[in-house]
Amino acid sequence: MADKGKKILLTVDGSEQSMDAVRYVASAAPPSRAQVVLYQVMSKVPEVFWDLGRDPAWEKKIESLRLWEKQQESLADVFMQTASGLLHDAGFGTENVSTKIGRQKEGIARDIITEARQGYDIVVIGRGKSNEEGVPMGSVASKVLNAASTFSLWLIGGKPTAEKVLIALDSSEGGLRAVKHAGSMLNRDNNHMTLFHAIRGIAVSSAGIEDIFPEAYRRQLMEEAEEEIQPAMQLAKTHLKRLNVDAERLSSKVITSVRSRAAAIVQEARQEGYGTIVVGRRGISEVTEFAMGRVTNKLTQLAKDRALCIVA
Repeated sequence: MADKGKKILLTVDGSEQSMDAVRYVASAAPPSRAQVVLYQVMSKVPEVFWDLGRDPAWEKKIESLRLWEKQQESLADVFMQTASGLLHDAGFGTENVSTKIGRQKEGIARDIITEARQGYDIVVIGRGKSNEEGVPMGSVASKVLNAASTFSLWLIGGKPTAEKVLIALDSSEGGLRAVKHAGSMLNRDNNHMTLFHAIRGIAVSSAGIEDIFPEAYRRQLMEEAEEEIQPAMQLAKTHLKRLNVDAERLSSKVITSVRSRAAAIVQEARQEGYGTIVVGRRGISEVTEFAMGRVTNKLTQLAKDRALCIVA
């Protein structure tokens, strides 16, 4: 069988947000290099309800539950047909799009994770909404994010596009993987990609720190940091050009003295209209005890209205 490219698990739940995720994949992923599986976990009615059907007083309620289940199945089928149609209209062949509706076994998030580990390269999921104030995403997306060590994750918020892609780059292996991922999976011949690197400044608010790091020395450190990232920038550009990203569609930008690298990335995305942010799961300062780097973790909280592609 011919290679169909990267295998994408596009998780849906029948909501408008999950349809936004479908629209994003249709516009962002390359039809000739992606095999998309639309996947929905159907919530099951607890067995105790069926047992209650033995009681004549519950008989009509049980009938209503069975009707509800059939309606949910029908709605899921209609959603899958609509979603498949969007992908086909975007150029995905019938052999590159399939659907799968699974009955809930352990829980929606666990079932998605179990499916994702069956050879998928990318999982796409909507951020969802949390009932808790200050929590940036729903529980299903959060659980899938924490488990995403063997596959890349596209976390979809708002109604993002891939017309402009911001690649958060550092000199780590994770940063280079993010570059290659963008070049292979988000290169649609008509979009623009920017390699972006933010350098944190040195805070001198504490007493005595300014004597240790005078202004001239801080400026020197920033200049040295700018020079140190240039080899990684050049290597990234080389890889993207090999992946047929034209020079006219590629740019780079380095900013210095930022207080937060994650905040600087999101600010750049919002000010310059980047709908997609690509980042490695762990960066140059990765700590093995943590599944995700500090910058990436912060981006999952801040980039609520973007597509955040976290590359494993």
